[in-house]
Amino acid sequence: MDGMAQWLFLAYFVLMLATLIWKTPLISGPWLFLLRAFFPNWKFFHAVGYAPRLYARTVAQGTNGQRIWGNWTLLYPRRTRHWWHLFHNPETNLGLAQQNLVHHLGADINALPEGGDPGGLVSYGMVCNVVAHTMRARFPACSHFQFELRMELDGPQRTVDAQTMLSSPVLPCP
Repeated sequence: MDGMAQWLFLAYFVLMLATLIWKTPLISGPWLFLLRAFFPNWKFFHAVGYAPRLYARTVAQGTNGQRIWGNWTLLYPRRTRHWWHLFHNPETNLGLAQQNLVHHLGADINALPEGGDPGGLVSYGMVCNVVAHTMRARFPACSHFQFELRMELDGPQRTVDAQTMLSSPVLPCP
């Protein structure tokens, strides 16, 4: 490495160290969300506790025109790990990116003022699109879907507590 690259590398790590030590107020704005996509949301490492999970269900039209709701399905569950994932792991990487989006939505909802509408959040729109395409891929007969963001507290064997943070309206499948 030449001298300039070494200085840039050192400056990068000094900047990372400074961001860990120095606490800043929340930076927000729609244009900053585009930059946030490059960085993972590390808030889930701060403390053990409730974690956001995304559930969805589909609705199909019955023969008499009545809506038939499916069961709530956990989207993006943890995947089984294998030794070859050290070298090639695209499905888990995609799942981490999707779960990161769910964490961003939870953080954005928490940052809303009391009674604020999450429908205007960029992360809400992105989650709607991802869930719509996921539900269409899993359930081709889907005419509409609904999703929920739940905060879940896991115990050693099972989920101990779950609280619904957001329920979407019924949305059409693409």
